Amino acid sequence: MHRRRFLKSAAAASLLPVMPAAMAKSAQPLRAKAARMLMLGFIGDNPDTDGARQIADHLANDRIGGVLFLRHNVRSRSGVEGLTAQFREQAPDAWMAVDQEGGAVQRLSGDLGYSAIPRAHIVSQEKTVAEARDLYAAAASEFRAAGFNLNLAPVADVQDEENGVIGRWGRGYGSDGARIAAYAAAFIEAFENVGAACAIKHFPGHGRSSGDSHHGFVDITETWSYSELDPFRRLIEADRAHLIMGGHLTHTDLDPAGDPVTFSRPILEELLRQRLSYGGALITDDLDMGAIRENYDQREAVIRSIRAGNDIIMMSNSAAPDPELPQRFAGWVEEAVASSELTEARIDASMARLDALAERAG
Repeated sequence: MHRRRFLKSAAAASLLPVMPAAMAKSAQPLRAKAARMLMLGFIGDNPDTDGARQIADHLANDRIGGVLFLRHNVRSRSGVEGLTAQFREQAPDAWMAVDQEGGAVQRLSGDLGYSAIPRAHIVSQEKTVAEARDLYAAAASEFRAAGFNLNLAPVADVQDEENGVIGRWGRGYGSDGARIAAYAAAFIEAFENVGAACAIKHFPGHGRSSGDSHHGFVDITETWSYSELDPFRRLIEADRAHLIMGGHLTHTDLDPAGDPVTFSRPILEELLRQRLSYGGALITDDLDMGAIRENYDQREAVIRSIRAGNDIIMMSNSAAPDPELPQRFAGWVEEAVASSELTEARIDASMARLDALAERAG
């Protein structure tokens, strides 16, 4: 399944056994492994900003595994494509991530000269799955040409008009699990065909919630139903789910401790990995969002996210920008392993899943 690389050296040439890549990576310094798990945001909308230079330096020195672009980073086509080119010059294989769902959540927008992507609900009403695949194929080509390789989409939440986060904006493909999965799969196939990964969101389902996790925790205990797992289950069974994002949601029946999904082993490991047989990677939603930032300090949020099973830790670093956050992040992971809050085997499990994701994205 994974590409195998072998260390070449004079020792190998003298008939000493070569070391497989998986073993070589497990022998990497813990700090280097931690860096691969961090997807960092920044302040700036062109290559000449301090924030952009800081990100370029972090990439050049292998302190982060990817870059998160938010709305404030995408102000012009020349600016955003200049940024991705600058970053790729330092780290060609790093993740470049942005929200490009379509409709209200399309950062590479028509205003900047990119093709408009209809909102998911309109796509599912007006286009066949085959037509949707063609639409998304064109969008995926533009996405890759702009320098991105990780789309924080599609949404696999149900569409409920009463919901203010998903339904209000038409971000869901419908309420039927088979329909949602079919259109989401078309989206994923189109982007994977051009070498981009997709993060399916927001597990275990944000579509019937009554709050916005950008501002605080959303309790879905009373509004959520098991039918909301159906799109995720279908995508997993169809081998279309390779990266899943959990929401900053709480569900006390699924996790009696009341921990948000981001920190919940019962939801991420027991429900998603064990019951739904998911073997791919997990990415957090932004740990800078109000739900997390206002209730946990950064170190606790990072360590709890990793302990729960997340492989990519997304931090926009925008609420209180810290130019040395990557160094602190790596230090927190090292301290947590030293104190047995985490194990290095847990980190190595993330390395294997990230290897598989990177191989799929090409």
